[in-house]
Amino acid sequence: MKSYKTLTALFFLMQCSLIQCSTSAHADVVSTAQDQCGGNLWVVEISITPVDDYRALISKYACTKGGAFIDGQFYEGGEPAELFENGNVEYSYAGQIIDADNKIVEDHVGAGDALHIDEVPSGFPHLAFVVSRWGASNNYHSYVIYSTFPKLKKITVIERPLSKFQANKRNGRERTVDGFYINKAGDYLIDRLTTKGTDLGTSNASQKWNVETLKLAGNQFISVNIRQYHIDTYTRLK
Repeated sequence: MKSYKTLTALFFLMQCSLIQCSTSAHADVVSTAQDQCGGNLWVVEISITPVDDYRALISKYACTKGGAFIDGQFYEGGEPAELFENGNVEYSYAGQIIDADNKIVEDHVGAGDALHIDEVPSGFPHLAFVVSRWGASNNYHSYVIYSTFPKLKKITVIERPLSKFQANKRNGRERTVDGFYINKAGDYLIDRLTTKGTDLGTSNASQKWNVETLKLAGNQFISVNIRQYHIDTYTRLK
């Protein structure tokens, strides 16, 4: 697997404002997060990952309904308090890309309940972000793919890649993507759910899905196969 060296800085100090946290398009993301939060929005973590001549920045935000971070400790009612996700705190993420001159060249990679750089197979030539959103009945993932050489270029967004749960007959986490794989010919492939060739359902629960295999061909992904999807019989394309 291809992996990156990431530097992570913990803050727990900075209450987020549009001036403190970001500018331009990224400021819109912060503004939306503040509106959805309805409380105090804090920058709690920033991870920096060098990729070729660029650095990928992922910011983690904490939304609290009252309380405050003081010297790295969260307080409620003047007393030290523990953080409980979906209790007294909710987290969200947003990403940016910066060049060697410290200029922001991509101000909004994506935003969601989780955001990370995927560990792609060895030799995979591009930078792959995974943006995830959690719902009561459905967890939703998407890939945002960039070429970083010779210059930064957004290649595509791949919606609904299979999760570990969907790809391994219910063995695995719904909140983890199954990811890219290599076939016998050495091609980089990824499988995703699609409604192509199906009738549209009235809800996510009633929707029938096919699985589509995409192949990396230079700086684009092409569809090479669409077949019926069933969680008990699914296998990767050989």
